[in-house]
Amino acid sequence: MKVRLSRASSALPFAAVFAFSLFYPALSRATSILDIGTDYRIRGISYGRTDFGQSTGQNFSYYSQRALAHIGGRFSPNIEMMTQIQAIGFAGSSGTVVNPIVNPSAGRYPNTNFTPWVQWAYLKASQLYDLPIDITLGRQPMTLGDGLILSDDDLGFTGIRMQSRLPWYDLQGDAFTFRTADALQGAASSNIYGVQLTKPAHAIRYQLAWVVEQQNNGTVYVRPSENTSTGTLVDSDFTASHMTRSFYDARVEGKLLQGGFYKGEFALQSGHVDRSSSTLGNFDLGGYAFLVSAGLFTHFSKYGPIEIHGIFGQASGDSGDPGKDDSFQPDFGHRFDGLERSGFGEFYGATLYDALGSTSNPRGLPPGFSGIRVIGAGATTHPTPLLSIGIDYFVYYAMETAGPSFTATSSDSTLGTELDVGVGFAYTSYLSFRGSFALFYPGGAYQFQTNATRLLVEAIVHF
Repeated sequence: MKVRLSRASSALPFAAVFAFSLFYPALSRATSILDIGTDYRIRGISYGRTDFGQSTGQNFSYYSQRALAHIGGRFSPNIEMMTQIQAIGFAGSSGTVVNPIVNPSAGRYPNTNFTPWVQWAYLKASQLYDLPIDITLGRQPMTLGDGLILSDDDLGFTGIRMQSRLPWYDLQGDAFTFRTADALQGAASSNIYGVQLTKPAHAIRYQLAWVVEQQNNGTVYVRPSENTSTGTLVDSDFTASHMTRSFYDARVEGKLLQGGFYKGEFALQSGHVDRSSSTLGNFDLGGYAFLVSAGLFTHFSKYGPIEIHGIFGQASGDSGDPGKDDSFQPDFGHRFDGLERSGFGEFYGATLYDALGSTSNPRGLPPGFSGIRVIGAGATTHPTPLLSIGIDYFVYYAMETAGPSFTATSSDSTLGTELDVGVGFAYTSYLSFRGSFALFYPGGAYQFQTNATRLLVEAIVHF
């Protein structure tokens, strides 16, 4: 909701701005824009057989809720301010908030007891000194493309971002530096910095990006090909004294004139990891990932408008070379939606490098496995303007299977398949409902083969 306020009508909430305008009369002639909004989402979620039949007691039913409230606006032609608070919580008849199925984001958020905390608090100055440069300071949202290598996932990054319209070929530049350890990585020192170059054209956009992650002083690193825990088949995790990971990313997206879209992204990874103390030694980082997707629309059918879409992507895994880990593992890629996973599949929630976890392996893959190939297709139809029905099907494979340190693990690379069916209904422009059912068939890579399910019903309201 946006409210325009003149000087006469905003004396109380904007007393400071009014006093400032006494010294700068031009400001008093400007029109302020106050932006106030709220969002609330409640989900009823039920999981069944999340460990694929390995044990009993792996069925969970609970409510997950998230509330957002923001206030900000533009109080001069070149200055914007925004503050947003968020509260997320869990209440259920089974499971606990520390369970990796119920809360795969673990300790990522300041709290999960529905107590509000600051998600965003930033200032944006546009057209600095009449130059085509915008600068944003503070805790702010940030996503590159669809979030393959970088996304704040509704938590916010604290730092500085500069955006500029460059004087050559309609290019747009973007440079940023963020400090993320305060909320995302615990006590370890963690920084992100990078640049992005965008070339918009008619119905198409090209992007090149370079992003660096630097982490120090107690960073926990998980190497998929190692198993150093005696009698326990889990991926090795150890403390790294220093880690640098760089990504070189190219992306293109466009729209089809007949109705449709296409996207493609390719990223290379490089870097180095220094262990704090280990006889296994330090090692380099490598790897790659790519993702392509497309969709076609038709506005005329007996079932209403229909969209048909598909995706194909994969990321490299760790082959076991002692001196190099080729598993593609960005720490800040998009993977969360509040307390739940967000990815390919309503149940599995896969990215190209991890999926919904379990108590034995938080990355979600069987021990020793790494890198994911995803193939998906689906269709969405709108029988009425307010009703939508969708169906999606995904197939998952591992790019690298377990080595000799994981002798009890299968060598089959099939992770599983998933069928999702969903229905959405927009009651008004402010209130909508959605329900979905997901059926996951575990593949030969998993020791146990019982199908898992996820049922969701949610309501979303926003003003």
